[in-house]
Amino acid sequence: MRGRVLSVTKEIVNLISGKNVVGLASHRHFQHERAVYLRHGKCGFAIDVVVEDKEGRKLYAVLVEAEAKRTRRKFKSFMELGGTVTYQLSEKAGDKLKIKRRKLTYRKGEEFFKQAELVRAAFYEKYRELKLAEGVEPAKIDEETFHAAGISPDETLLGV
Repeated sequence: MRGRVLSVTKEIVNLISGKNVVGLASHRHFQHERAVYLRHGKCGFAIDVVVEDKEGRKLYAVLVEAEAKRTRRKFKSFMELGGTVTYQLSEKAGDKLKIKRRKLTYRKGEEFFKQAELVRAAFYEKYRELKLAEGVEPAKIDEETFHAAGISPDETLLGV
């Protein structure tokens, strides 16, 4: 895996795992995205992270999309192919929005999914921690369910 993709994974995991994180929401689920990738060579995930500090609440919206290289040769699986990852981090503080974008490459689909799994694991660890802080025992959650803890509908733009 190329160093820049690893650095983006580390950046996302550090954001999710931060001690000032008070809210999380998932919008696209890993299990479904892997199935989409296996069929179409494209997938992604999106999460919101709310951080609270002395300056107030900040909403970070993470979007990661992967696309396998196009090729005319025959192949058995999109997992054999390298591709491009597009990473966008939007930071909203008050009424100001700041966006950071990066385009990176990966050598094989499995490499991308190993990195996505690290993000998924960090998300659910923090999610369980936030649910316990709310006094809710996190149960086994159906993967179709929208996952959110400590974040308001306004911050997730639900109903827009």
